[in-house]
Amino acid sequence: MSKLTVSIPDDLHQKIREELEKQGITTSQFIEQAVTNFFEKPKGDNNMATRTLAFQVSEELFQRIKAYLARYEEVHHRKLSQKEFVIGLIEAELDEADEEFAAAEAAAATENTEVEQAAEEPEMDEPAEDEDAEEPAQPEEAEDAEPDTEEAEESVDATDQQEVNAQY
Repeated sequence: MSKLTVSIPDDLHQKIREELEKQGITTSQFIEQAVTNFFEKPKGDNNMATRTLAFQVSEELFQRIKAYLARYEEVHHRKLSQKEFVIGLIEAELDEADEEFAAAEAAAATENTEVEQAAEEPEMDEPAEDEDAEEPAQPEEAEDAEPDTEEAEESVDATDQQEVNAQY
């Protein structure tokens, strides 16, 4: 590990000491967190306005969070503040929700496209109906063919009649 010495104004140093007491961490841990946050933050976030989000939790949940944070420090050899922990949870849930919303919107868009296509299909059937309108002309030809069959039958009947007449 390397050591770093810095000179800062007294009022800033006082603010750091107050934050150290509040978080229960050492100066080294605080500086490590500050530097890590600086390098891990996306470049556009430095000027982002902040808002306070405050809420109460049960004692049981509070103790579970404290136990988690202690295990985190043992495993990762750095202290994770309650604020970092909660913000991480919120960001993870919001990212997941964004993915779910995107998937739902994509599904809705697909469904809308299918509905639009289904609505367009009857329009495609209309030209087919025009073709069907031409088909009755074919049955008329078929009807013309039927008289030919009738004429053939009449011809056969006439031939049979002639044979009968010849016999008498």
